[in-house]
Amino acid sequence: MELFTPETGLIFWMLLVFLTVLFVLGKFAWPVITKAISEREKYISNSVKAADEAFSKLESIKEERNVILAKAREDQNAILKEVQVLKEKLIEEAKNQARLEADKLIADARQSILAEKEQALKEVRNQVAMLSIGIAGKILRKNLETDASQLNLVNTIIDEMDTLKN
Repeated sequence: MELFTPETGLIFWMLLVFLTVLFVLGKFAWPVITKAISEREKYISNSVKAADEAFSKLESIKEERNVILAKAREDQNAILKEVQVLKEKLIEEAKNQARLEADKLIADARQSILAEKEQALKEVRNQVAMLSIGIAGKILRKNLETDASQLNLVNTIIDEMDTLKN
């Protein structure tokens, strides 16, 4: 049992060494360790605050992004509506322009047809007149083959001219 019961001298020296080590540690090591621990605690605290601030900034950035995206979608929809209205307006204008051009072409065609009709009527009249003159000439030649018939025609014409003068 001697192994388990230490002697008083040994206990004294162990206690003295322990107290010396405790004093040296208390005087030199504990302040450095507590200072390092407090600095580490401050660093961790500041890091947590910075992380919280970054997280809140990130949340506000996300909100701003959502607002910007919503605004962009609204702008996009507005632009698309404006483009649709402009497209419909351009189509309507093109239809009206085409209608005006078609009406103008129809009017020009009608005028051209009327002019050609008048020209054709003039040509028909001229041909009828030429045929009439030709026929009249042939009839007059037959009727005016004798001298008496020629004198009779000349007298008739002179009489008609006299009546027109009066």
